Amino acid sequence: MLKDLLANFFRFLFFDEVRLLEVFSALNLLAWAEVLLTAPELLRDGAYRGFSNVEAVVWAYCFGAIALGQIAAMTIRRWHPLEFRFAAMAFAAGAWTVIAWNFWETGISTTANLNYTLLAGACAISGAFLAWKSTSYQS
Repeated sequence: MLKDLLANFFRFLFFDEVRLLEVFSALNLLAWAEVLLTAPELLRDGAYRGFSNVEAVVWAYCFGAIALGQIAAMTIRRWHPLEFRFAAMAFAAGAWTVIAWNFWETGISTTANLNYTLLAGACAISGAFLAWKSTSYQS
């Protein structure tokens, strides 16, 4: 039973070249949503000031919805699953771009600036790969 459970988990996690990044992105966006819902005062501090123009709850719901969209797209097996995954990755790339941009806007140099920029780029490239894959393997 445990062997089957682990096999299914690893089959899901390493489904294709993009899946691991999808899972990483979705879990991190859910973490952002949770932090913004439970500690909205964070947006008044240092490097997070770029986000303060919009209420923390709005950011939380946006990031949470995008993460849930990614999770849903990973589990859909019918109705053009690659297209759904592409759209979810496009939204994730947009969310990570907004996050990265807000860190760059503060003028405070942190590791978050480059890390979130790289994550945005990785999501964009992975989404483009999913779009290519969805059109190149059709018979």
